[in-house]
Amino acid sequence: MDVLTEVMSLLRTRGQLYGRLELSAPFGLGFPGNKGICLVVSRGSCQLTVDDGPPIPLVGGDFVFLPSPETYALLSGPGVPVRRASDVVPPGQFHRTRLIEHGGEGTRTSVIAGCFTFASPDSEMLIKHLPPVVHLPASAHDTSWFGATLQHLEAETSGNQPGSIAIVDRLAEVLFIQAMRSQIRSMLNDGSPSWLRAIADPQIGEALRLMHEEPAKSWTVPDLAEGVFMSRSAFAERFRRLVGETPLHHLTQWRMVRAASMLREQRAVKIAAVAEAVGYESESSFGKVFKRVMGASPGEYRQRFERRKKNGETTSHMPQGMLEAYPY
Repeated sequence: MDVLTEVMSLLRTRGQLYGRLELSAPFGLGFPGNKGICLVVSRGSCQLTVDDGPPIPLVGGDFVFLPSPETYALLSGPGVPVRRASDVVPPGQFHRTRLIEHGGEGTRTSVIAGCFTFASPDSEMLIKHLPPVVHLPASAHDTSWFGATLQHLEAETSGNQPGSIAIVDRLAEVLFIQAMRSQIRSMLNDGSPSWLRAIADPQIGEALRLMHEEPAKSWTVPDLAEGVFMSRSAFAERFRRLVGETPLHHLTQWRMVRAASMLREQRAVKIAAVAEAVGYESESSFGKVFKRVMGASPGEYRQRFERRKKNGETTSHMPQGMLEAYPY
């Protein structure tokens, strides 16, 4: 399994609040932020503003992913007044409305809007490093498959067929994975360190794959360097330059992400077995590292997740220490 596939398995998504925006110029519509906003322009054109950032032109076929905006807005052009979506649609109906129509009598623009709810709490740590806007322009993808996916997505959001929510979720996830691929390619020319940039490097990407596939193995820096045919010093320097942390620090972080996944999904598995599965012979030493990285002991983490699950919470509100500890 390659590293991007491994990451996507942790970034399991559920589609939520999918609907259509039918906008006609002049229009300016502002929305409250959320985790994992996605937008697909199915026809027409508009401008997107995110928080205090500059306007981004969008055209039909563009896909946009916003990891964690405070606010965002869609406008027909510069200088157009922006109305809050809650003023157009009553707040009590906003999250239940599948179609919002807004604007004047000019050129029409259609946008499919939604929100990815990430199924695992540690997903927030894995996407934290992303830029405020991940933009996949229509010109950057293979229009043959993308166009068909877009048409299918638009048809499902326009109708009310059984299973449409599940289909929309799967189609949107395909677009999201393609956006992540595009982000990796763009980061090859960006000097900022990131695991997304690093996985495209043949040798450091292979080292990441080795660690991610066998987190329980007693990896050392010389072992990893030898595994990718590099000297120890050259490997350590290149890894830190590309990833932004040392190999063993990254390994520790990844082990804790995997352990957290096991604690959530395998309730019957004892904490000692989880510790062993991620490379710790001692439950006590594992517990100390887990608490330092995740902000809670393994037992507390599992109990908190069970409480949220019981209460029907779909978003993750992790301890601040957990978010600060993981560099993504």
